[in-house]
Amino acid sequence: IVDDVPFELEQKEYDLNGMHVLVVEDNKINQVITKKMLLKRGIGCDIAENGLEAIDHANRNQYDGILMDIHMPGISGVEATIEIRKFDRQTPIIALTAISLDDSLEAFYAAGCNDVVTKPFKPEVFYQKIGENFLENKQKKSAS
Repeated sequence: IVDDVPFELEQKEYDLNGMHVLVVEDNKINQVITKKMLLKRGIGCDIAENGLEAIDHANRNQYDGILMDIHMPGISGVEATIEIRKFDRQTPIIALTAISLDDSLEAFYAAGCNDVVTKPFKPEVFYQKIGENFLENKQKKSAS
């Protein structure tokens, strides 16, 4: 029976080209790395450097998804997600976090995050989560 249990994530190849996402990240180096990873797969992005900017961008623009850093000065990613969910319940949000002992995955989901990717992350996991959450959501919306 144990042989039937898959231990690997089922890798699905997603065509992410043409998507547009919001990256919420206060660390300049992480901004550059994340943007390069997105551009490598044809994904355009806007960058918000803090929670307040994230709320403003999300309110004024339509995104295929939001990549939300959790630990930021001022308004945290959790607080920003709660605020965004007050006016946008549809856009998928993935929490990007270097999990610490103070973090609770339940709190991320309770705030309105659709998924969590822990830093440092493998590119294939990063793209997989974007495909699962952003692309599949976009396809569902265009089908309805």
